[in-house]
Amino acid sequence: MSRRDHEWQYNPRVTTPDSAQYRDRADESSAATRERLAFVGDIAYGARPDSTLDLFQGAAGGPAHLFLHGGYWRGRDKRDFSFLADPLVANGTTFIAANYQLCPAATVAEIVAQTADLLAALPKLAEAHGFDPARVVASGHSAGAHLLAAALSAPEHRARTAGTVRSLVLVSGLYDLTPVPSVSVNAEIRLDPADVDAVSPMRMTPPEGVAMEIVVGGAESPGWIAQSALYAEKCQVAGLDADFFVAPGENHSSIMEAYADASSALYARVSALPGFA
Repeated sequence: MSRRDHEWQYNPRVTTPDSAQYRDRADESSAATRERLAFVGDIAYGARPDSTLDLFQGAAGGPAHLFLHGGYWRGRDKRDFSFLADPLVANGTTFIAANYQLCPAATVAEIVAQTADLLAALPKLAEAHGFDPARVVASGHSAGAHLLAAALSAPEHRARTAGTVRSLVLVSGLYDLTPVPSVSVNAEIRLDPADVDAVSPMRMTPPEGVAMEIVVGGAESPGWIAQSALYAEKCQVAGLDADFFVAPGENHSSIMEAYADASSALYARVSALPGFA
């Protein structure tokens, strides 16, 4: 594969036309959500830098939905995705969007550990904010999907993250990080090829007792789609309750608009997961 083709396969900014329009719409929708819905901002969940979350309160004793943003581990912010709270809070679900320290200030391995901190903090958050700790659905987009899968699967974090979430929604993630050191954004990520195995969920035993929805857009690159398909197969072979869904026509950015649309096929699949409202 040429360097140009490799970049096309594994850099969503190359494969997503007019990606700026999705960011602009998300910014506008998220600002409107924060004006409309009550939320508590910048709650600390750990001691590492940028260990903060925003919490949009749902019904007392109801479920919670934790979201971890993407950005190739080196960009974006939790408030870019406040708009995801709208259909969830309307159903009585507490919505939580979290930040983490970005590359190059942190390594990918350090961000995985920070994600484990976040998951381990969920029981105390449930106690403080009144949601049901047994009904937590965690979702992540792109790098966020990778981080959740790795934090729940890595041997060094597995014990403290076990049982923290009932279901997992992995949207357009990377699960084998072998391609990353050769993508241009690795200038900021700084992932060494020697460290790939230790942070790749494809090299780990999948988490037990977690229902999974593994999703990717049909308009994403073949390499990106294959990452989700192969990880779903790995989880299924391991005996997990793991479904795989290709969202027709969705690209790496538009898929999150579908995720927030209560009338979409993707939202219907997610809402059928254990723990969901």
